[in-house]
Amino acid sequence: MSTPPDALPPSEPPQVPPPASRPGPGARIWKWTKRLLIAAGVLLVLTGIAGVSAYSYFSQGLPSVEALRNYQPPQVTKVTCGDGSLCAEFYNERRTLVRIEELPAHVRNAFLAAEDADFYKHEGLDFFGITRAALKNLIPGSRKSGASTITQQVVKNLLLTPERSLTRKIREWILTPRVEEAFTKDQILNLYVNQIYYGQRRYGLEEAALFYFGKHAKDLSLGEATVLAGTPQSPHRINPVTNIVRAKSRQKYVLEQMARNGFASREDVDAEMDKPIVLAPRQTPRVGAYYAEEMRRTLIERYGEKAVLEGGLRVQIAMEPKHQAVAEEAVRTGLEALDRRQGYRGPLGTLEAQRFGRMKDLIAHRIDEAGRRQKDAEYVADLSPLAKAAPEPESTGDEGAEEQRPELAPEEEAPPSAEETLVGSVPLVPLKEGLRLAGYIASVDDKRGVARVDLISRTAEVSLPTVKWARMKGKGAPAKISEVFTPGELVLVRITKPTPAPAAVEATLDQIPVAQGGLVVIRPSDRHVLALVGGYDFDRSSFNRATQAKRQPGSSFKPFLYAAALGSGRYTPLSTVNDAPEAIRDPYTGKQWKPKNFDNRFEGPMTLREALTKSKNTVSVRLIESLTPATVIDYARRAGISSALPENLTLALGTGEVTMLEAANAYATLQANGRYADPLLLLRVQDAQGVVLEEHQPAFEEKLPPAVAYLTTTLMRSVVEEGTAKAVRELNRPAAGKTGTTNESKDTWFSGYTMDYVASAWVGFDDNTPLGSTETGGRAALPIWLDFMRVAHEGLPVRDFEVPPGIIAVRIDPSTGLLAGTSVPGRLESFMEGTQPTAEAPPPGQVDPSGFFLEDGNRRGL
Repeated sequence: MSTPPDALPPSEPPQVPPPASRPGPGARIWKWTKRLLIAAGVLLVLTGIAGVSAYSYFSQGLPSVEALRNYQPPQVTKVTCGDGSLCAEFYNERRTLVRIEELPAHVRNAFLAAEDADFYKHEGLDFFGITRAALKNLIPGSRKSGASTITQQVVKNLLLTPERSLTRKIREWILTPRVEEAFTKDQILNLYVNQIYYGQRRYGLEEAALFYFGKHAKDLSLGEATVLAGTPQSPHRINPVTNIVRAKSRQKYVLEQMARNGFASREDVDAEMDKPIVLAPRQTPRVGAYYAEEMRRTLIERYGEKAVLEGGLRVQIAMEPKHQAVAEEAVRTGLEALDRRQGYRGPLGTLEAQRFGRMKDLIAHRIDEAGRRQKDAEYVADLSPLAKAAPEPESTGDEGAEEQRPELAPEEEAPPSAEETLVGSVPLVPLKEGLRLAGYIASVDDKRGVARVDLISRTAEVSLPTVKWARMKGKGAPAKISEVFTPGELVLVRITKPTPAPAAVEATLDQIPVAQGGLVVIRPSDRHVLALVGGYDFDRSSFNRATQAKRQPGSSFKPFLYAAALGSGRYTPLSTVNDAPEAIRDPYTGKQWKPKNFDNRFEGPMTLREALTKSKNTVSVRLIESLTPATVIDYARRAGISSALPENLTLALGTGEVTMLEAANAYATLQANGRYADPLLLLRVQDAQGVVLEEHQPAFEEKLPPAVAYLTTTLMRSVVEEGTAKAVRELNRPAAGKTGTTNESKDTWFSGYTMDYVASAWVGFDDNTPLGSTETGGRAALPIWLDFMRVAHEGLPVRDFEVPPGIIAVRIDPSTGLLAGTSVPGRLESFMEGTQPTAEAPPPGQVDPSGFFLEDGNRRGL
């Protein structure tokens, strides 16, 4: 039976569990510590995985550090001249290696103080420095800094690239410990000092020491070493040539680091702190730029560009610097004289006064901060770049214009403006007599007859009497200074008297010739090319007109025609040929032609000697008709002319095109009585280890009959003594030569020789523009040849030409060509044996001379 609900016993109230006790502070800390440890562990694992992955990823394609073991930094190929002096260098990077073991401790320590004081303590990476630099770089407005050790810099410069990127930095961090494991500290430091850039196109410590201080790296003083050690931080900004103020400030920092790190005593450091930086005297500019470039091209053709520009070859050439300098001066003087005869072409450009004022302030600041070489006077500015719309490429010179190397500039440095870049390209040059530079016309004073020229740090005055030559085209000589100059113009001037400040320096108007010219000088005894000038100014035009330009020689080719005539046996120096007008149909071209003489005069029958002396074109054409062009070409080839020559009658007037070097060496064959040898420019080449790669000596070969060559020389002596080259008589020694002037005076020549030297000079425009009707070989080219010969023969004994076997000299009667009797005055004449006259001239008026002269093979007058 069930129990009713109301009969049930009352239920008990529900039981509520007591509240949990709160954990203590220690428990809570432990709880979060465990969480953090777990998170840190996970993060560490993830970081490790990421690190391994990154290491694996960035290690792909990395260069092997073993490449540094056989690394040969690019070295300079050095060229030695005939006098033993260093006369040229070829390079991509101007570097000469030096061994770290040869450097004194203070030189090595200077680089440690400047870049990495703990170099010998760390293992390649300075983790504290990296962290410090990273934190500093995060601060807004702070100066960006790095923490690259010397080893890192070696890795960056030799194994990687200088780009600024995180990828490159990570690769650098990976490679740095590998380099530290593979190489000793000294080996790493050796790579560093030889590789880095020091400004002014100098790489490696040895070249920097020679350039800035004129001494080898092992001889640097403490002060000099700290200057160079501080330069690589920003070589284009703080090298002592560009900015002596920045260089001194950086040097003081390095010196302080030397003392702080125990690399030098405080006494030695303090002694250097206030000493000025003393740069070596400016090196004398080397001569022979055209010669050197010819050698560079030749070597690259034979050995390749890498071997020549990086391989450190040792080359010996035939150039004699003293002769080369005289030859260059002769070409400059001759072309400038021609240029002045042709008048003034006007200013280089103009510049608005306000803009010039801004630029002047910037340039003046550069002058204030520029380093001074020993013996240099005050600096002035060559304003030539301001005449152009944009700055020229970096100068090929050693110093002057500030270098612009943006890749080496500090990251926070703003790129220069176009105007600042233009100002930075302005060369700063020491004031001296003869200096040529561009200045700004500040004022013109007709009353005083002077123009004032602003050279930034000094003012020059140009007076009216010195510019009388400066006539404009179609006008006469200027009567007022304002007819030559206008304020605001940029003009070229030459300093004639560098008077001390504050007086104005004296100057004259100058002008760069447009016409070009050249000179080749050969020593005939060994065929050494002693001097070779291929133009007015190599920096303005590197085209070598002495070896690369082929120009018509005009009448200077005629000696080879006359040699062929004498060699035929049908002519002697006294054979008569008719100088008369005649219309000729050239059988080789089919064209009708009427040869004319330069002076448009015809003088009738004359001897070969007289015809060459007067350079008669009609006689030359008659000779080549008789001989055939092929015969003449054969003689020219045997003498040394290798260029293509036209096989027609115009060849007699020199219409074939030749180089100056060819012409000079062909004349040398005549001078040497028919003995030919190749002209020698390159004498010897050795590799960097001293192994001889090639060596050259003259190889003479008799190509022309000695008697023929000698008789040709005697004919050209008459040109010098009585004809178009009489100016040569000034040498007061036996000389032979021939002028040459082509149609419209497009080419003017003089080639000639003495017993000591053979030379060929040419003047003309590159584009074949006529020089003008008054310009001839005797007026434009001969003065260049003579200026050289005058100086080259100073102190040399007078020597006559050697008479070869087969020549007989007899006294003849000039009016008849017969032997001079006792009753007839006569002169000596040379003949090949068997062709001399045998009959004696009777008293004047009793003989018909026409019976003697040996003419063509049929004894007929031409």
